Amino acid sequence: MINKGTVIRGKRWGKRLTERLRTPPLGISQWMRRHTDVVKDDASTLAGCLRISRRRRFLKLYRSRNLLFKLLCLARLARPMATFRTALVLAASEVPIPRPLSCVLVSEGLLMLSEGLDSSRDYCALWEAGQSGEELYRMMRGAALTLSVLHRAGYTHGDCKWRNLLWIDGECFMVDLDGARRRRLFAARARARDVARFTVSAEEAGVPSSLLQAFLDSYVAHSGVAREELLRRMQPNLEKLRGRHLEKYGITPQPLL
Repeated sequence: MINKGTVIRGKRWGKRLTERLRTPPLGISQWMRRHTDVVKDDASTLAGCLRISRRRRFLKLYRSRNLLFKLLCLARLARPMATFRTALVLAASEVPIPRPLSCVLVSEGLLMLSEGLDSSRDYCALWEAGQSGEELYRMMRGAALTLSVLHRAGYTHGDCKWRNLLWIDGECFMVDLDGARRRRLFAARARARDVARFTVSAEEAGVPSSLLQAFLDSYVAHSGVAREELLRRMQPNLEKLRGRHLEKYGITPQPLL
């Protein structure tokens, strides 16, 4: 027996992926653990990087054996399918994200294949590894530019933490778009929540205030939002996020705002 898949979106890359899935072992989760560099493995998702046609790709399994979920996927109505469509729109709007390539329905749920970014590292990993002051300021300004481009396109990320920001060749890319939404109502509040999430990540990393100020200065300049209004809208989100992380992780970093 072999692993089988039904391509729902992206026929060219979907065909290449299903051909790869035919190799042992049987079972999508087991196959991914053997053939990808796993970066996440929990009850709802399994994700890892692999090479297809000599190119680095990112593969994410949305786990579900529920028949309704599979029917919704076939009808292109399931939540992961909306994530795929959002990623297509953002890529077309020149928001720096990995380009989505294919969706394949399998026995354990839905596989989504996206571009992989060679030599990229997330902001937390780069901060922990140590970077020059000049490079850190470039990273802050790069994150502000990418976030402002996303917001000008009418979308918010929903979980703009440092783990979801990748730095490569002087540009910041956003990943994990499951919470990304197009905002029409309460858009300013949702944009401020993204900035607040970035700020809490900066606080938990222990960065100096000057780096966060560089990020905020750049974001304000690119987005055109009034700084005082942005800070006012951020405050409730900052308090909520700090309280949640204290309760869940026992983290009490020094506030930067």
